Amino acid sequence: MPKNFNGLFDTKMLNLHKKLSLIDVVNFIFWLAIFIFYIISFKLSSYKLYGFVLLTGLLVFQMLIIKIRNTTSLTYWQKLLLLIYPAVFLVMIFDGIHLVLPYINSNVYDRQLYEIDYRLLGVNPTVWIESYINPYLTELMYILYFFYFPMPLIILGYLFRKKLFKELDKSLVFLLVTYYGAYLMYFLVPALGPRYYTELVMQQSLSLDGLWLTDIIRNTISSLEHNKFDAFPSLHTAISLATIIIIAQYRKIWLWFFIPVLIGILVSLIYCRYHYFIDIIGGIIWTITAYWLTEHFYEKLHKKYFVTFISE
Repeated sequence: MPKNFNGLFDTKMLNLHKKLSLIDVVNFIFWLAIFIFYIISFKLSSYKLYGFVLLTGLLVFQMLIIKIRNTTSLTYWQKLLLLIYPAVFLVMIFDGIHLVLPYINSNVYDRQLYEIDYRLLGVNPTVWIESYINPYLTELMYILYFFYFPMPLIILGYLFRKKLFKELDKSLVFLLVTYYGAYLMYFLVPALGPRYYTELVMQQSLSLDGLWLTDIIRNTISSLEHNKFDAFPSLHTAISLATIIIIAQYRKIWLWFFIPVLIGILVSLIYCRYHYFIDIIGGIIWTITAYWLTEHFYEKLHKKYFVTFISE
């Protein structure tokens, strides 16, 4: 081998993966998937520049995170940045879905999901539940629906504060696999949900009027949720259940509070007309699958190839 090529194959280069966490790899795999979709949809897309800036920015951000992690000594604020990093990646990737999804799969499957619900239950759940609608319950349902967003952060923050970094790393891998798997299924089964499906909207005769927070929550979610094709599977179901599983592993005493919250969130998905019943079933099945994948592969991969994304 020519002498000037030796440096390309030194031990440092071959062990590059040992500077990475499994979280980096999971993030990059989904970044790559969105990048491929971006290239495929480039000619048709109205978001060429924004897509380029978003994807480039995310890649640079990940490289910065890897560089910070591999410094000799991390400050508290650097560790906090590492903790925030997966959330930033998730939010920005989710925002990027609307840039490419309509050009990858232009079908909309609300009718099929609507029909599956009716065959399973004999009723349309969002119509059936109207007999229970009142302003106080509506307010509670929207609060529970919104609580899904900070819910995983509570147990992750606990693990971070207790310096249980290995457990935090594994929990984040589980959550990321759950999130990204659902994101991919949005491309396979694009659906808007009962709020937008015309045939179902015509049957929903009562408006969802709350007290103080309902409109704020509803309008905020609507304005921030650029990708509307996110009904199947229900990520609210999947992530709420995944959070419960993590709590059961590391902080069981909290279950007395979080299990009723989970039940409330599941009801809110129907009550607030965000999801079909089959979306909830899909979310449960996917969470169980993501948990199995994490339990089956995490220890093998982490022990042999990767570092913990935050360490002492």
